[in-house]
Amino acid sequence: MTTQAWLSLGACAGLLALAVLALVRVGRSPLALPLAVLCITLSTWNFADFALANSGGAGWRIIATVSTMMSAPPLLHFLLAFVGERRRLSGVMYATYGLFGALSLVALGGLGTERVAAGVTSRGFTWVLVGLFLPVLGTAFWLLGRHLRREPRAIERMRTRLLLTGLALLVLLFGTDVAAELGGNVPRLGGLGTLLGLPAIAVVALRLRLFGQELTNVHAAYALLLSLIGVLSYLGVFRAFAERRGALVVGTVAITLALLGITRRGVSAFVAQRERLTQMATLGRFSAQMAHDLKNPIAALKGATQYLQEEHARGQPWDDKGEFLDLLLEQVERLDRVVDTYQRLGRVEPLVQPVDLNQLATSVLSLQGLTGRPAVELRQELAPGALQCAGDWDLLVNAVENLVRNALEAMPNGGTLTVRTRREVRSVVLGVEDTGEGMNARTRERAFDDFYTTKATGSGLGLAFVRRVVESHGGRVKLTSHEGRGTTVTLRLPVSGPGPER
Repeated sequence: MTTQAWLSLGACAGLLALAVLALVRVGRSPLALPLAVLCITLSTWNFADFALANSGGAGWRIIATVSTMMSAPPLLHFLLAFVGERRRLSGVMYATYGLFGALSLVALGGLGTERVAAGVTSRGFTWVLVGLFLPVLGTAFWLLGRHLRREPRAIERMRTRLLLTGLALLVLLFGTDVAAELGGNVPRLGGLGTLLGLPAIAVVALRLRLFGQELTNVHAAYALLLSLIGVLSYLGVFRAFAERRGALVVGTVAITLALLGITRRGVSAFVAQRERLTQMATLGRFSAQMAHDLKNPIAALKGATQYLQEEHARGQPWDDKGEFLDLLLEQVERLDRVVDTYQRLGRVEPLVQPVDLNQLATSVLSLQGLTGRPAVELRQELAPGALQCAGDWDLLVNAVENLVRNALEAMPNGGTLTVRTRREVRSVVLGVEDTGEGMNARTRERAFDDFYTTKATGSGLGLAFVRRVVESHGGRVKLTSHEGRGTTVTLRLPVSGPGPER
């Protein structure tokens, strides 16, 4: 085989290995799925390039064209997730998937129709692809460049530089294949481009914790072995059925499905483990809070019961012990309220009544002096007068306590925690601001997701619960955060008219 053929196969194996590693992290990182799809499309292009050079079949040229088109959407998807803009620019992302997906379906029709095949392999169609790719690539470089300028962390800047380097190598060398398609007398170096760009992406994924956790050498070895088996299997099928298109397609599809099946077993195991951990963390956190709330009334019940038991053992009458019976009934009713509150917490069903947001903020902050964090300065900047909204006191208190607890945990070395309230035309606003570590772009984008947490012992329910509580009251939540400068979470609730305060 020629050097170019070996480069194509090497790039194909490396890309498949990286795709396997990314698939293992699907469900745990928003970067994993688009990176896996991107690697699969690029590996398909490399194998089609190899097959085209060794067989000359027009079908492989169409497959290479389709693979090229389908690499654009996951590339944009991956970079939007990397810079934390995936949700804000989701419309652009889905439009890119739709446009390139539709063109790919049209191009695949060339496998069965010579007229379509002639159009897909024409220079005019290549110019159309160039025109569509340029905005995507321009956006990709702009996103990475802006992220590099804004990012304060050294490790994130290193990740960004490596991705920029890998993308630049891929685009520049892949451009030689495009130039050759347009009639230029240049060597085709697309396979070399993917092979040279691959190490940059691999270092970011494996050693710079792109997915939030460093993948082990065992994972890398397993993925590489699986990819080599896949490439050798593709090569064997190609050699055996080079002249029989139907058998070649069936064999290639069978190998691909087998590889995906093997990978899926590994992914399923990881996902199942993650679900068990999140369920245990959720149960543990919820149980700990419930135990704390039940402890005081149970202690009161126990003390009163023990006293009455001792009095009864000494033969003393209970005629003058009516206050203890009242206490028992009062604590039983308190336990009933606690259980009812937790049922509403689980369902997030507010019992609406007039609530003074200033009073609520003062109540939450009054308990923070006992947190054992003397290095944290507590401030409150409250709007004058009553600041009423229609809400559930217990649910809102729990939401604000979650925000205050998060703020304290973000300042392990001390800082300032400020609770602010203000009045707007149609709403009342409460903000919790800290001067702690802050969040990067990817963490900000996922902060309100269920079960998402960056803490080793966290459940990932705090901010997700806050969002559900506020939205159940018809309000909105906004998070603003910058690494090294702290985080502010703002709750905006509909204003209510005058009424009795809690």
